[in-house]
Amino acid sequence: MIATCLPLMLTLLLTQNPAPPGTMGCEEIQHIERARTALAPHEICVSPGLMTGVFFDVPVSVELQDEFRFEEVSRGRTSISVMPPRDMAPGERLRLSARYLDGGHPEDAVTLFLVTSPGQATRQVEVFRDTRTRESFERELKQERAENQRSHQELTRLRLEFEQFRENHADPRQLRWLISSGSMAREGVRARTFKKSLIGYENSELRVDRGVSYRSEYRVAVELWLVPSGSRPWRSTTATATVGSNKELRVFYTWQPEASVVNVAFLVIVEMEPPSAGSSRECKLSINDDLGNKFHITGIELP
Repeated sequence: MIATCLPLMLTLLLTQNPAPPGTMGCEEIQHIERARTALAPHEICVSPGLMTGVFFDVPVSVELQDEFRFEEVSRGRTSISVMPPRDMAPGERLRLSARYLDGGHPEDAVTLFLVTSPGQATRQVEVFRDTRTRESFERELKQERAENQRSHQELTRLRLEFEQFRENHADPRQLRWLISSGSMAREGVRARTFKKSLIGYENSELRVDRGVSYRSEYRVAVELWLVPSGSRPWRSTTATATVGSNKELRVFYTWQPEASVVNVAFLVIVEMEPPSAGSSRECKLSINDDLGNKFHITGIELP
């Protein structure tokens, strides 16, 4: 009696306690051996818009829960292929039951649960009532070798792309990008050192140590060296820049290469669009850190 009720109890438990959406791992090809897992229902990963095929090693009769909802169902004597309902919610389960047609006992029936996992699905499920054949293992080995070969080829391609990228961009001294993009004016990149009145300026536990502003044909940038006086490290995240009567300049990048250390100058670079012709050449810069604190500095002269 207990042995007869156990499959039903497992089915009820799995139906009443669905897996959280998105927590199920999906295999492209799944193998199930009934001889080794006689009582355990199996979960199959499905997704709306994707076909999943279930193949058996002997003829079966298949019952599909809520079959009328499915987008597509194709049956064979030893297989069934399904495309799940479009309205199947993430984590929802639908039961697929298969009964062997060669006179096997009812307890030998196979119970599978189709579990929704949006965007990913098991392509093929192979169900073996008895121990898998040698041909099945050989076929799986061949598939794994082909997949390893594809992965190796993809890895080789990515390595070549990385080497090409490193060759093009790794040299920090190169000027060719400035020249080829037309950003290098005839007089080169112009620079202007901070005026003396800004050196030593202190605000929000930061002190200006030194600074330089730069201008190319299309951009301006501020190289700012700051010294933190507090114990909390400063990590620059965003910045705003204005000229004249609060005309805001578009900021492209805010870059801090290293974390700050108390009483040691650290670098922040802010790159932005240049002010329009006739605008003020004095810039107000506001730098924000990752905790929402701000550092303001006014009177930066742009070239």
